[in-house]
Amino acid sequence: MLFQDSRADENVLLEFGILIASDWKRRFFQVLPDDSSLMPKLKIALIDDDQARANHIKASLIQHDFEVVACLIFDHLNLLRLEQLQADIILLDMDHPQRDLIESCVSQFNLPTVLFTKNSQKDMIKNAIEAGVTAYIVDGIDPSRLESILHISIEQFKKHKKLLSDLESAKNKLADRKDIEKAKALMMQLHGLTEDQAFQLLRKNAMSHRMTIGEMARRLLDAQQLLQNHLKD
Repeated sequence: MLFQDSRADENVLLEFGILIASDWKRRFFQVLPDDSSLMPKLKIALIDDDQARANHIKASLIQHDFEVVACLIFDHLNLLRLEQLQADIILLDMDHPQRDLIESCVSQFNLPTVLFTKNSQKDMIKNAIEAGVTAYIVDGIDPSRLESILHISIEQFKKHKKLLSDLESAKNKLADRKDIEKAKALMMQLHGLTEDQAFQLLRKNAMSHRMTIGEMARRLLDAQQLLQNHLKD
């Protein structure tokens, strides 16, 4: 009987604890603000090949709580400097996408670029992707479903930039390794050093001149090449 009473008390306490936890959870989340309200608005630069349509799309974007920092026509792109744009992403709206215009836009602003068009030809899609657009949407700009497209495009752009950065870093490391090997061989030949001694001397000089070992190796190789060219002359 005592065991049953203990279980009953335990159940009462358990239920009471759940009620307290539930009440605390309800009160806590009532106090917390909505995370979405804390997120900064994406700054959009709208670039179109039709002024009237651009104005209409801009008004629609603003109505759906997007921040449009620029509304441009392709003819006026050269008048705007990059530092004046201050956008997070570019929306291109074109009836007939032209690769040279897309390339100019991508290279000028270096931002994630989403192209909206009615053109679904495979060659056009291929050319646009090769020109550097982050996403190719065969449809008009629908503000009600735009936010997810923009966020995905921005993340895709960041991923692509990181891949390019990693590739460049790998190329530089490979170039450094080749130059270091050449510099070590040169030092071993000129000064009768062992491979380890040549590397340590190269490393010591790099540290004293506040540069990487690869940079020091290239400086040494450049000096040797300059000397050889001078002797030939």
